[in-house]
Amino acid sequence: MTSNMQNGFGTSPMGMGLGMNLTSDAHLMEDVSKAIILEVHAYNFYQRLIQLTTNEQFRQIILRIQHDEMRHYHWFTMILSMMGGQQPQIPPGELPRDFKEGVQKAIQNELEASSFYQDISSRATTHHVQMHFMHASHDEQRHAAWLQNILMMDNMNMNHSSSREVPKGLKIAENPAFQVGSKAIILADHKPNMKGAEATIVGAYDTTVYMVDYISTAGEKVKNHKWLVESELSPE
Repeated sequence: MTSNMQNGFGTSPMGMGLGMNLTSDAHLMEDVSKAIILEVHAYNFYQRLIQLTTNEQFRQIILRIQHDEMRHYHWFTMILSMMGGQQPQIPPGELPRDFKEGVQKAIQNELEASSFYQDISSRATTHHVQMHFMHASHDEQRHAAWLQNILMMDNMNMNHSSSREVPKGLKIAENPAFQVGSKAIILADHKPNMKGAEATIVGAYDTTVYMVDYISTAGEKVKNHKWLVESELSPE
């Protein structure tokens, strides 16, 4: 197989006995082969997405998704082998050129994969095939939710707009990790001399994101800076 995805692999999937016979589900071999191709394409798609953003939080989310796709690949290749099938040739897959458009496409791909895997699970006769494809389906649904959150944060700026208006429909967070009025150290570097500054939380919203006032490490006063997430703040 000619794929970037192979480079990090070498372990067997958990819960799959190497001597297990899954030939009773051999009627699913074509679909399992397609699932393997989808996982390779997804892994490589996310690798390119990581290269298209400098946002470390987004990168960490995508890396977690990649890890799941790697696990699915292991499951599906082992299942296909136990059915008596041959590993498919992997054709070139589509790669994103723009981060936001790529995330939107990835959400669509994840939801389609979730539906496809659920269908395979429903047609399987062995518990192991049913279980692994249903688990993968649930993973893909979770990935879509994570990616939706990335889009929301990106649209809010996290564009770090100079506008002081709170986006329409954004609700106040009920139990934020940083309460309004509390102090925190900024870990982000959206602006010069921002990282390391002491901030006062002046708004917390239900994504959860924070709006802060702070004095930069160079002494500049900044009011109502938007937006920071929890990973970009540290308790004093």
